[in-house]
Amino acid sequence: MDTSSVVLTGDTPEGVAEAIRASIPGAISLPDFDDDDAWVARTALATTAAVTQGLLTPPLLLVMSGALAHHAPALGFAQRAARRAVRGYVLIDPQLPRPGQASDWPDAPVIVVLTDADDPRARDARLRGWEVLTGDAAHLVAEVAARP
Repeated sequence: MDTSSVVLTGDTPEGVAEAIRASIPGAISLPDFDDDDAWVARTALATTAAVTQGLLTPPLLLVMSGALAHHAPALGFAQRAARRAVRGYVLIDPQLPRPGQASDWPDAPVIVVLTDADDPRARDARLRGWEVLTGDAAHLVAEVAARP
């Protein structure tokens, strides 16, 4: 995989984002936007700017975490609207998107990374048919990025 296609959204914890950037050359972190209502639009615009500047090469692996991961369907829709392919979604210790948030989402594989093996979100993710990985988030994201 072209590592210039790994996008860490601004909600990725800095220690995790730093470790991911260290293990995946070319991975970029987008700015952190505090306004939940405008997060998708601002993140989509920052992604477009990074692609335009040649910092990212689609298809993209979108990495989101925490509470803002519930925006994954909307961010995926924004990428499709921009005619930009998404290779997959990696959700780290996420607030899972609500079922039915977007009728045609997910449009690419979803991998849920949980740092706690006993996390109850694993069950919900598996019921949706999503892959669940547990352990060190940075290491697991690097493994996912390296997949063909």
